[in-house]
Amino acid sequence: MSAFAAMMQVPMKFLCLGYLDTDSFDAAPDVVREDILTRCMAQCVPFRATGKVVAEEGVQHYRTAKTIRPQNGRPTVSDGPLFHKKEQLGSFFVIEAADIEEAVSVASLHPAAMFGEYYGFVIEVRPLQ
Repeated sequence: MSAFAAMMQVPMKFLCLGYLDTDSFDAAPDVVREDILTRCMAQCVPFRATGKVVAEEGVQHYRTAKTIRPQNGRPTVSDGPLFHKKEQLGSFFVIEAADIEEAVSVASLHPAAMFGEYYGFVIEVRPLQ
């Protein structure tokens, strides 16, 4: 691809979902959690400095979630997350990038890609339509 073509390429947006084993992280000693969170906050600086992060937020604990699904043609609400898995959603962010490879490169700078290995930190990167 020529430099001009690359400049003219319309950036895509990618939804990135950060997961962690919330129960395991919650059970860690305070000093361990505080250390990881301090390191995470410091790592947010180079992550955000890419200029590719459009939106970024943590989500509250999965125990505060509500799930809405249709039942007999009406929405019904239940307590808790949609999926009861070991890893739960902990954050989301949106990256604007030329392609998924660039989005993965930027997402790899997010703290969830670098810290918390023992607490199931993981990031899923998905193109938005």
